[in-house]
Amino acid sequence: MTTTPRSRLLGFLIAGLCLLGVDGVAARIASASPFTSGPKITLDRDKLAVGDSVRVTITGFDTSYVVISVCGNEARRGSADCNMVPSDGRPSHQDRTPTIDVMPISAPPTPCPCVIRVASRMNDQVATSAVTVVGHPVAEVVDAVDAPPSVAVSIHAVAAPKGVTGWLKASLAGGAAYDVTIAVKNQSTTPISHLAVTASAGSGGNSDIAVPDFGDPGTILPGQTWQQTVTATVSAPSLGTVNWRAAVAGAGMGAQATTSTQNVPWLLLAFVALLVIDIALLLVRFRIRRRIQLGEGAAADEFRPDDEQIIDVGSREANDDRQLVDA
Repeated sequence: MTTTPRSRLLGFLIAGLCLLGVDGVAARIASASPFTSGPKITLDRDKLAVGDSVRVTITGFDTSYVVISVCGNEARRGSADCNMVPSDGRPSHQDRTPTIDVMPISAPPTPCPCVIRVASRMNDQVATSAVTVVGHPVAEVVDAVDAPPSVAVSIHAVAAPKGVTGWLKASLAGGAAYDVTIAVKNQSTTPISHLAVTASAGSGGNSDIAVPDFGDPGTILPGQTWQQTVTATVSAPSLGTVNWRAAVAGAGMGAQATTSTQNVPWLLLAFVALLVIDIALLLVRFRIRRRIQLGEGAAADEFRPDDEQIIDVGSREANDDRQLVDA
């Protein structure tokens, strides 16, 4: 039994459609372990008096130079809350090994709560650690007028097909896998905890075609970023633009972020194009055959004598026969 190109094409299309049904309706989720990165400092003790020294261990800074200072008001207003005159500036290790410094404690210009603050020259990387300065006054914390939000969130999604089967599904508008990464940064000068991270994806009129499940960030230290990547499979049909949303909330704060991805099912489009071409060729072949058949019929009618001619010839032959008999 032989197969035509058309039947093979139809078989491939049916097999592809079977692949689409493997995912069902629900999205499948696979999670990677979260991690925290960014600037961090630790102290050998957290209760000191003016004139004492504290050992500061510095890690996670991506800069060649840092400034260490004693600050009041939880350093909410940046260097304005810090005693910058006796601050200690020093090179920071670039080989990812800890930088260690012994810092003398001086009285900050504002009341406690107090912190040891380590910052880059441009203040784009900051880490703090709480410290009690014995005998220094304590007052309510005052926020900066133009202070940035305490927490920031970002979301990034990228197509991540798993093997040949995953690629085929995505190319046929089936379930498409994406690696979705959410990052939550503590932009404040105090540790943040009790945060809830949520995410979802929508397309067209369907707002929840995937709902990735992210873990608990725990406690995020000042200046640090918590990050987790989750693999989410968007249910079929997966085509067009998918809008991803991330939100973080808790402890009286919150932030949102969005991004979008687009899946173009090239293999499905190729199948459709081939089917359209095949149908067009069939129509052309049908019209050509029809014209040939009509042409052959017209030629046969042109050389075939009509009924009156046949009857007239027969009559003449009969008359000739009678004349021969009479003679």
